[in-house]
Amino acid sequence: MASQIIRRKRDMPLEWLSLAITAVFTVVRFFVTLPYQRLLIYNTVRPAQEIEELAGLDLEKEENRKLLLDAIAAWRTGKRDELSFVAVAAAVMTGIITASFSWENVKTSQWTGPAFWYASLSLCISGIFLSSQQLSLLSLIQKKDFDAKTCGPHSAKVVIRRHLEQILAQKGPALRPRLKHLPTDVEAQAGERPSQQKTSSGASAMVKAPPPVRAGDSRQWALSSRRTFVWQCSIMLIAYSTVFYMVGLSVVVCTPVLENRKWDSASYMAVVYIVSLGLSVVLFGFCSYGAYDYIYDGDNADRTFWEELKRRVRILSDGKDPMKEKISILM
Repeated sequence: MASQIIRRKRDMPLEWLSLAITAVFTVVRFFVTLPYQRLLIYNTVRPAQEIEELAGLDLEKEENRKLLLDAIAAWRTGKRDELSFVAVAAAVMTGIITASFSWENVKTSQWTGPAFWYASLSLCISGIFLSSQQLSLLSLIQKKDFDAKTCGPHSAKVVIRRHLEQILAQKGPALRPRLKHLPTDVEAQAGERPSQQKTSSGASAMVKAPPPVRAGDSRQWALSSRRTFVWQCSIMLIAYSTVFYMVGLSVVVCTPVLENRKWDSASYMAVVYIVSLGLSVVLFGFCSYGAYDYIYDGDNADRTFWEELKRRVRILSDGKDPMKEKISILM
């Protein structure tokens, strides 16, 4: 008991360091994904977490295959809709940005305004190509029949494996290495073959060679930060493109106020723009929270704002709740 306490105290700094790193990454991820956080959670993270929970089921049972295939089909549908939206939104944003450069007040504005527009344009173009590429990838790994009843066990497993490789990562011991030599007829029939080996006295003795190692897979599926980033990157590009465009628009319109120029019609237009922008942001935030707050998912559907905030932090931390881990460490 005493040795366990000593070992526990010795490991405390490492546990606190791990907790601190997890908390920092969670906070950074929360604020970095804030412009598109709802879409990230409901279109990418939550579906992947649901598939992760089902990936450990016994696929020899038809009902388990059906559950996993349904979850994968839902993920594909949501991701296709999201990528199609990104492609259309990026094309529209490209047209808006290029048209904005023709305004007269762009020539007299601060250089940061057009700079943000150029950055927004580059993100739009990247978003168009990336969303098109990922749509093609979904078609590449497509399987027409997702119904476990009409799809045979082997075909269903192939469909599941092809999609799990794209959504989740495998963790655990690696595949056991194969034999470097091909098994002979004796090995294939008996599973082993006697071989000669010299003893310490120099005499030959017959010993049994170990049976051939067969490839097996004991790894488990887990949520992958890398794959999550890949599948959310297109919506991230269009989200930050919109943010950069709004920042550039604010700089261009508000340049007379920012540079303390003589008040004229341009300054009054800047004031009207600031008021309308503030009202738009408030309405967008209120309606966005209200729309998603009423989604029923069986997990405290009537949660308050702070409960929803803690829930989103827990989801974005890959299931690692820093506060819960802190309590467990203290206990």
